[in-house]
Amino acid sequence: MFAARRRHHSFDIWPGFVDALAAVLMVIIFVLMTFVVAQLYLTDALNDRDQSLLSLNQQIDTLSSQLKMERLSKEEAQKTLSLLEAQIIALTSQLSISAQNLAAEKIAKTQEADKAANLGQQIIELQEALNHLNSALKSDEAKYKEQELELANLHRRLEDTLAKKLAELEALRRELEAVQAENVLLKVQVDDISQKKGVDPTQLTTQKGQLGQFRSDFLSKLVKVLGDRHDIRVVGDRFVFQSEVLFDRGSAELGKDGLEQLDKLAIALKEISAKIPASINWILRVDGHTDTVPIKRTLFPSNWELSSARAISVVRYLISQGIEPKNLVAAGFGEFQPLEVRTGLKADGKENSMDIEKSMARNRRIEFRLDQR
Repeated sequence: MFAARRRHHSFDIWPGFVDALAAVLMVIIFVLMTFVVAQLYLTDALNDRDQSLLSLNQQIDTLSSQLKMERLSKEEAQKTLSLLEAQIIALTSQLSISAQNLAAEKIAKTQEADKAANLGQQIIELQEALNHLNSALKSDEAKYKEQELELANLHRRLEDTLAKKLAELEALRRELEAVQAENVLLKVQVDDISQKKGVDPTQLTTQKGQLGQFRSDFLSKLVKVLGDRHDIRVVGDRFVFQSEVLFDRGSAELGKDGLEQLDKLAIALKEISAKIPASINWILRVDGHTDTVPIKRTLFPSNWELSSARAISVVRYLISQGIEPKNLVAAGFGEFQPLEVRTGLKADGKENSMDIEKSMARNRRIEFRLDQR
């Protein structure tokens, strides 16, 4: 019974112990949780204080920088103030000197004004004397102006008349040269052909006269088609192109402008040739001429080859434009048939390079002449 009672008593203690142990464990957990919460709260508080401290440090740095800038600005302002004070002192000194100079100038101007008054009185007296002289000269001056106008009118009329007469004389001279040259050639050709072929010279002369009329028409048409150009002109019974119109310097290849001018010439020649009777055996002579400057190239050993090559280039192009080859002749004269002889001497005996170049440019040319074979 005692043993049974003891077992019963042991059984009753254990639940209480378990309850007590559970209560102690709950207290420990509560304490730990309270400590953790407190730790978290303290951590947040410390972080906030660190942020505030950092912000305060930054503000202190900014204020320090601003303070330094203010100090530097103050120092610069003090330096500027010192410079301004020095400038004010200098300006004050200059102002004093200027005031002294102004006073001296006023005195000088007063003296000059007195002199000017005296000079003004003298000028008035001189003006009165001059008026008397002008009134005396007016009548003579009016007569002189009338005579001067009459003389100017006479001089102008004389110059106009002289220019017209010179132009008429030059035209007559050119016509006379052309007629004389044509007559000489006509006589020589008529005599030669009449002797060789037994042809009536009167018939040949008539054909030659008809060709001369066609030549005149051809030249007139070319003048109208090609326009008034200083580098394309009529010389006697020939139409003359300056070489620069057709070719580059030292070349026998036709340029773009030259081709355009030859196109116009070909059109005029076609129109005239269509009117020439078949009984007239006509040709267009294309003569090449150069200046006296020697040329030594592989293609052109001398000016003979250059002038001939240029004439042949023109003939070939006219053939390509529809002109019959039997009516074309190419000839090269080199530098041996100049239009102008090189003089170019000034009054002092020295050469004038500009005049020489103009003369040589006129001699570099291609001539066209409508002739009878």
